[in-house]
Amino acid sequence: MSMFSRRKPPIVDDLSPIVAAINRSQAVIEFQLDGTIIKANDNFLNAMGYALEEVQGRNHSIFVSAEFAASNAYREFWATLRRGEFVASKFQRVGKGGKDIWIQASYNPVLDDAGKPFKVIKFATDITEIELERARIETERAEAAARNTVVHDLAVALTGLANADLTTCISAEFEGEYAQIKDDFNTAVASLRDTMLAIAQATQGLDAGSSEIAAASDDLSRRTEQQAASLEETAAALDQVTATIKQSAENARQAAAAASGAREQASKSGDVMREAVTAMGEIEKSSAEITQIIGVIDEIAFQTNLLALNAGVEAARAGDAGRGFAVVAQEVRALAQRSAEAAKEIKVLIAASSSQVRRGVKLVGDTGESLTGIVVKVAEIDGLISGIAQASQEQATGLNEVNSAVNQMDQVTQQNAAMVEEATAAASSLRSEASELMRLVGGFRTDTGHGTPRLEVADANRHRPQRNPVAAVQSRLRAAASGGRSRVVAADAWEEF
Repeated sequence: MSMFSRRKPPIVDDLSPIVAAINRSQAVIEFQLDGTIIKANDNFLNAMGYALEEVQGRNHSIFVSAEFAASNAYREFWATLRRGEFVASKFQRVGKGGKDIWIQASYNPVLDDAGKPFKVIKFATDITEIELERARIETERAEAAARNTVVHDLAVALTGLANADLTTCISAEFEGEYAQIKDDFNTAVASLRDTMLAIAQATQGLDAGSSEIAAASDDLSRRTEQQAASLEETAAALDQVTATIKQSAENARQAAAAASGAREQASKSGDVMREAVTAMGEIEKSSAEITQIIGVIDEIAFQTNLLALNAGVEAARAGDAGRGFAVVAQEVRALAQRSAEAAKEIKVLIAASSSQVRRGVKLVGDTGESLTGIVVKVAEIDGLISGIAQASQEQATGLNEVNSAVNQMDQVTQQNAAMVEEATAAASSLRSEASELMRLVGGFRTDTGHGTPRLEVADANRHRPQRNPVAAVQSRLRAAASGGRSRVVAADAWEEF
């Protein structure tokens, strides 16, 4: 027991009816001056959720939080009571199980005869429901005020956002769950601002790219049309070249046939010349034999003339008896002389004929050798013309394939020209859409210092080649058809193309 419990209570008048009335309407609890619980009525025990044996003898600190029980305010509270001063106010207490209890109470020190306090009686009324209701109402009012503030600030921010001002943000402080709304709104606007900046930059690139594509497509369309026209002219030129090569191949074939016929005729002429050489040899041999015969005849004429001379001498010796024989001998002698003269003339003619025959034989031999050489050359010419004819036929076949390929290229180029026209139209439409997108994106205020993205004008000459390779090929074909030497197209022209 403390020193306060050993004080003898003073003798007072009978207050039983008053106490009974108070106990019916008030929660009453008595404490010693050190806060030890002496007793408590049912109203107090019911309000706090305890039974009497659970609180009797324990300290008042079980009805407050541990933080408040250890505070200076709590110690000053009991010091005030021990000085005999009452304390009346609204208090928050802790019931059984940690339940918050609100009471309207007065702590009244009880004084002895000497005027010193010896215990404290507390009269309390449970106002927990009233306080909870009041707290609820205050909370609702605070929440309504916070909601109104949030709605107003959010409406202002949304108005700025609706006016394409992406610099809008909520700077006011939001309490409780509304702070998440502020953070989410500012984060969403920042994300939208970053997205619109990225879209603006991408749109700028898209607009520049579409402008460049449109310019390149337009230039490609013009060059494709030029290429199509050049290929069409090339196809026509190849048709003419193919027809010419086919005619040349036919002429070469006919020339080969004619050369083959000439070779056969030259071979036959060679055979005839060989037979002529043989015949001339036989003539020369016959001329030699005739010369021998003429020699015999000349010898016979000489012998006849000698016999006639002897006969004349004998007839002269015979006188008149041999006169007739002398006449005959004279005639025979004259005949022999004429035979000798004829034989001489024939011999001269035969000699001249033999000389001519030898010359003819030599000329015929030379002619035969020449014809043999001609036959060899004609055979070589026939082989060359046959090779030319075969090469011309192969060239005609190759040019026919090239012609077909060029015609296919012409058709493909025409189709490409149509596709390029469609691509040009699509690029122009894309450029218009990109410009419209730039205008829409430029309407947003991002306050980044970039301003509205600036359109980049595409260079129309960026993709134009310095030389036209199709025209160069066409020039080569024309130069080849005219027999001239064509210039080689530079490789960089094809790379540029």
